[in-house]
Amino acid sequence: MIGSRSGATYFVFGFCCASVLFFVQDSFISESKRSVVINMPVRETVQKIFENDEADEKRHVLHDPDHDDDHGQNQGMFVHTHEENAVAQSLKESVKVFCWIMAAKKNADKAKTVNATWAPRCNKYVFITANESAGVPTVELDVQEGREYLWAKTKAAFTWLYENEIENYDWFLKADDDTYVIMENLRFMLLAYSPDDPLYFGCKFKPFTKQGYMSGGSGYVLSREAVKRFVTEAIPDPQKCKQRGTGAEDAEIGKCLEKVGVIAGDSRDSEGRHRMLPFSPLTHLQAGGNKTVPDWFHKYMYYPYVQGRECCSDYMISFHYVNKGTMYALDNLLYHIRPIGFFDELWNNALQENDGKSVIETLKALALKTSQPVIQKDEDEEEAEHDEKKDEEKIQEKIAEKAEENPEEKVEEKSKNQTVTNNHNKNIPCHFLG
Repeated sequence: MIGSRSGATYFVFGFCCASVLFFVQDSFISESKRSVVINMPVRETVQKIFENDEADEKRHVLHDPDHDDDHGQNQGMFVHTHEENAVAQSLKESVKVFCWIMAAKKNADKAKTVNATWAPRCNKYVFITANESAGVPTVELDVQEGREYLWAKTKAAFTWLYENEIENYDWFLKADDDTYVIMENLRFMLLAYSPDDPLYFGCKFKPFTKQGYMSGGSGYVLSREAVKRFVTEAIPDPQKCKQRGTGAEDAEIGKCLEKVGVIAGDSRDSEGRHRMLPFSPLTHLQAGGNKTVPDWFHKYMYYPYVQGRECCSDYMISFHYVNKGTMYALDNLLYHIRPIGFFDELWNNALQENDGKSVIETLKALALKTSQPVIQKDEDEEEAEHDEKKDEEKIQEKIAEKAEENPEEKVEEKSKNQTVTNNHNKNIPCHFLG
């Protein structure tokens, strides 16, 4: 009995020692090495997927938007697709939008981010002009790089579109490489209008033109007829368009389009809430009583603006100054993450009201109901508004003259303006900076 007990004791003791030694040895294996071993099959599979995607992109001059919805920053964790629903598909077939994204060769990462998120939802898209290392569809135009030459790039881009794609699409969207666009909502708005009418939409600013012009950052979209007039009537005429390539592209194109009869439309919804805005969602949606945007923004806005939740339509189209992280977050929140059982009440009601009609007919009826009408002002109304602007400018001149008479007040105002400049300089339009 004693011998057997001793044997059992030695066995238990030996087993415990072996277990401790195994644990200690295992603890010396680094976490990164274990991760490599565990994730190797997943990583190899993902790598093959991305290699195939890259090979496909190289075979096409312009990107085919119907590719897998992959996200390079989430390799090994987040590779999946979502089928387009009937609404999105009907809109895509009925409202054909060509997107050109204003890009800089030095910002390859921005182009990659746009290419991985919203751009593939365009009917067709191209970057003008992206770095070849970005691996995105791009067109090389004979235009000098640099912020000061954006006007030259804009004229060249729309000329290229006119020569190559004008009859293939209904609308032509210009966006920046830090703009985020919800393409379904853009098409939904455009469904209320005809591409054969001379129209363009965006976030409307009021200086420099009688009818206002569209902010470049939030993106602006021209009808097919608007592009035709811009390229064939405005660009070649020195009396209608600035011939030099320097200047603020958004203000310059606004002046040109006005002179060839293109109407600056109202992109707000039927309740007057904005659908295209020139700052990030973090800026526009946070509460703050209009204090989170710079002073110049309120002076420039053509229509009333309210900070916070009421700033934006339920069918928002675009934001600007969207960095890489926010762009991926927006895309994932809009197209991948959803509450169970959630549905669109407006769309559900429209389906009931238009029972028996096709999806696109129901959408068009709803678009007309929720969009602003196109109002073309007569010459008397435009003249009256022009006179009002002149009167306002005279008042501002008198205020400035009065400030000159009081140096102390001028110094205080200058100090205040300097603070605003330091806080918001990066958000001020290039024409405002001079």
